[in-house]
Amino acid sequence: MNLRTVVLLFSFCNLYVFMPSQVSADTIRQVNFIAFQKDHESTNFEGLFTGSLGKLISSVEKDAHVIVALRTPEVKDRDIINVQSDVLRMTSQNKLANSGINCRFFFNDESDEDSLFYSISGVCDMLTSDATGTHKKQFLVKRTMLSDPSKVFNVWTKFHEDEDLGLVFYVDID
Repeated sequence: MNLRTVVLLFSFCNLYVFMPSQVSADTIRQVNFIAFQKDHESTNFEGLFTGSLGKLISSVEKDAHVIVALRTPEVKDRDIINVQSDVLRMTSQNKLANSGINCRFFFNDESDEDSLFYSISGVCDMLTSDATGTHKKQFLVKRTMLSDPSKVFNVWTKFHEDEDLGLVFYVDID
């Protein structure tokens, strides 16, 4: 089975199989993302971080740098969140090339009448360029359950880490 088929099946499962309860299907949330590029391979990142975005960045700035940070507009159950940070350029061989990261994340409200539960999963493309054009490495972000939203403090959940690319993704739900 090729990667394109896996991505389609993965997308289908996230949009149709993980059907949430209708109790909170119309709840509107905002999702905060941040992705880091590790500066050192051996760096480990905590699974949960409590505090502001600024404190999260400060806690890892000696070991990583931010590649994208985003606060979404209103998000509802089964929305697809597009996170993109890339640069287009003409190469020395007069070809168009692209460098950066492009992700499509599936946001699911899996709440019941007693608790709020959300999950996120997706597909990302890491793009690099050289004189010949763009090179793409695609990877899947497995479904991760997220913590209850808090109005008092931020809870950042590490929902994906790619050791080969040195990427770490965190999310917080408001």
